[in-house]
Amino acid sequence: MAVTKLLNLLAVSSLAILACSYGATPVSALSIDNHHLARSPAHGHAALAKKRRASSKRCKPRPTSSLSSSAGTTTTPPATPPAPPKTTPPASSSSTKAAPAPTSSAGSGGGGGNSGSNSGSGKAGLGWPQDDDTALINFKTNQVTAYDLFSSIPVLIYNWSPWISTKAKSLGYNAIPMMWGEKQAADFKRLVVRGYAETVLGFNEPNQSGQSDMTPQRAAQLWQEYIQPLKPQGYSLITPACTNAPSGKTWQQEFMAACKGCSFDGLAIHWYGTKAQDFIDYITDMHNTFGLPIWVTEYACQSFDGRTPQCTKDQVFSFMSQTKNFMDNTPWVARYFWFGAMYDMGNVNSLNQLLGPGGKPTALGNAYIY
Repeated sequence: MAVTKLLNLLAVSSLAILACSYGATPVSALSIDNHHLARSPAHGHAALAKKRRASSKRCKPRPTSSLSSSAGTTTTPPATPPAPPKTTPPASSSSTKAAPAPTSSAGSGGGGGNSGSNSGSGKAGLGWPQDDDTALINFKTNQVTAYDLFSSIPVLIYNWSPWISTKAKSLGYNAIPMMWGEKQAADFKRLVVRGYAETVLGFNEPNQSGQSDMTPQRAAQLWQEYIQPLKPQGYSLITPACTNAPSGKTWQQEFMAACKGCSFDGLAIHWYGTKAQDFIDYITDMHNTFGLPIWVTEYACQSFDGRTPQCTKDQVFSFMSQTKNFMDNTPWVARYFWFGAMYDMGNVNSLNQLLGPGGKPTALGNAYIY
């Protein structure tokens, strides 16, 4: 009997030791694991997104020295990160003008530069979620810039979080913090202070389940508490970025109506589809509706409706060429960010990838930055 009890005790102890050996492997805070895996078709997208989220594995970040506060000191990422940015159902574009949105104080520069008079260069930026800053030098060109008023032509870059990379800043990139959602509120308030940056991006797809997912009224409360106070500190404020599903436009209208005393220097938009003219029609309608400079902070040649075939390589290049040409030569388009400059494209057509092996631009990446 004594031997049996001893063997049982040893078995339990062994299992406990084994369990402790298989904890989650931490990753860097800028490395957004399984980025955008929540994308789904416009019809039935909630159920599909839920299924994808249930099957995806996410790791908690570890502190990293590559993250810096405005004072230049190392900052510590949150112990529990917000849900990674996301993505979105595509939406049918509309060329029908809607009723004017509520009045807001829109800045003509769309982010502090001279985008209102930009003749066609320097509008392309980078959404950069991975913690591979060594590759950033390969994407810095005269086409991928932030503000033309800067002689060094810094690149406009963001990573779907309040943290900005000291490596990116050292290379002359103009990093933009984002308040991705409510879970980032405390860190956003702590990090984004006077002098930390020049522009901030609002919530990521608040009209989308699985993303920041909040009512326009709650978003207005958060904006007034955390983002609007940055305006007197010299920041340009860019609206939340909704998907191009029909709910996106309605959400923005309700948000602006609820956000009393709020100011917006640009309207952020996400768009996914396969036809360049649909994209052009959509951003034109959104500009006409809200009267703000347009920031396309995510877009690609990508089908999510389950019916339309994915873009071929030639179609992706053609789509990029047509949309870039339109935006580069349209004064009210302030900035645009192709998806995606990343190694793992998730469930987005890999033919849209800008970042190739070894941190070098793909052929499409070269087309984007040159």
